[in-house]
Amino acid sequence: MNELVNLKNKKITVMGLGLNRGGLGVARFLTEAGAEVLVTDLKTERELQKSLDELKEYHNIKYVLGGHRIEDFIGRDMIIQNPGVPHHSKYLQIARENGIPIETDLSLFLRICPSQNLIAVGGTKGKSTVTDLIYHIFCHAGKDIVHAGNIGISVFDVLPEIKPETLVLLEISSWQLEGIQQIKCKPKVAILTNILPDHLDRYDSFDDYACSEKLICRNLDKADYLVTNLDNPVTENLIHETSAEILWFSTKKMVSPGSYLKDGKLFFQFRNKPVEFGRINDIPIPGEHNISNTLAAANVSYIMNIPLDKINEGIQTFTGVPDRLEKIRTLNNINFYNDTCATTPEATIAAIQSFPSKPIILILGGKDKKLKYSHLCQAIKNSDNISYLVILKHPRYDASEMILKDLHELGLANKIRTCNSLSDAVRITYQKAVPGTNILLSPSATSFGMFQNEFDRGNSFRQAVKELPDII
Repeated sequence: MNELVNLKNKKITVMGLGLNRGGLGVARFLTEAGAEVLVTDLKTERELQKSLDELKEYHNIKYVLGGHRIEDFIGRDMIIQNPGVPHHSKYLQIARENGIPIETDLSLFLRICPSQNLIAVGGTKGKSTVTDLIYHIFCHAGKDIVHAGNIGISVFDVLPEIKPETLVLLEISSWQLEGIQQIKCKPKVAILTNILPDHLDRYDSFDDYACSEKLICRNLDKADYLVTNLDNPVTENLIHETSAEILWFSTKKMVSPGSYLKDGKLFFQFRNKPVEFGRINDIPIPGEHNISNTLAAANVSYIMNIPLDKINEGIQTFTGVPDRLEKIRTLNNINFYNDTCATTPEATIAAIQSFPSKPIILILGGKDKKLKYSHLCQAIKNSDNISYLVILKHPRYDASEMILKDLHELGLANKIRTCNSLSDAVRITYQKAVPGTNILLSPSATSFGMFQNEFDRGNSFRQAVKELPDII
């Protein structure tokens, strides 16, 4: 890392502008660095208008939208691959055959980042919460830290703030990890929250996906730390796959070294006797999975010498991450939770289990990622507090059809309604709810077809809830 990259007058193709800031930061950075930037995306100008508006002051960026052209991957000095672009893309293969270097925004950033004090957070679920909680605790303790990456903040947006001593906290997806294999990314602390079935529409198997997530600890050595989950059957075996010092976290077992839950209290054990640093009641965000997330973040804080009182104060004042079990309104004693980032069955099961003593009405469904939904449907049947379900219907929503089929086979047809719009789903659930009910958008699947992405789905849910009348 810290390689000097001269970008002035370089001809660079940015492949994938996207709608979630995926290409925005790097396109802006490259243009300001004097490169000749061409942005190409399969989406049309109309679909990308929000992103294009943020780049409208840069009049020298060229665009090819609604498709890719072969000539834009030949005779270029560099290709920037958006994380959403699959590595087997024929256009990337053309670039490789022509000897053109392929970077991602993250790999380019790591080459020029002035700090090597990296904390990297990966895993299937929980990584955004863990990242934001670490950042919150460290800021509360007055540390010089920036955070960026897969959380919707471009690494290039924070680059001007980074000095050699700055802590650089990065949330990194499996796709991003694949894109930085050509450089030796070596965080001082790596966090792997869990590895669960996901993205099987992009990977050949779960094992292939798991190998991509494990890339986060590929370059760690005995001077580094890996914080990971003893309760997850994949990550618990990492002890055999890394030479880094592992700090475990667990809600089920006492661990050493690491952090754990016992009798409602949170403990560290690290080269000495256990130290209590908090209680379950100190955690304002619901769910056992968020206890795990809190333990993971606390581990990082502890080994980075954050005082115990600052760790506990940070935990107590952390209100969570938007779109992840985000409470957005209480109306007539009915609570609305936006969990649009729950795009796997396991995430929705965790959401259901977060409210064990409250009635739940669940909105779910979407596009499949080659996942299995039978265990989710069984969990719904076994739950005593799910009173009603609304399934989103759309021609592309094959996950919805799979969920409907499984639920009908389990004899739950009388609890189900289907809807062709999220606003109708919100209206129906509100009419069905009694005071004390939690209405929960936790889809178990991707949003594509009805929405641009999961965040668009979350925003649509917020708007639909906002428009509900005060009186049923």
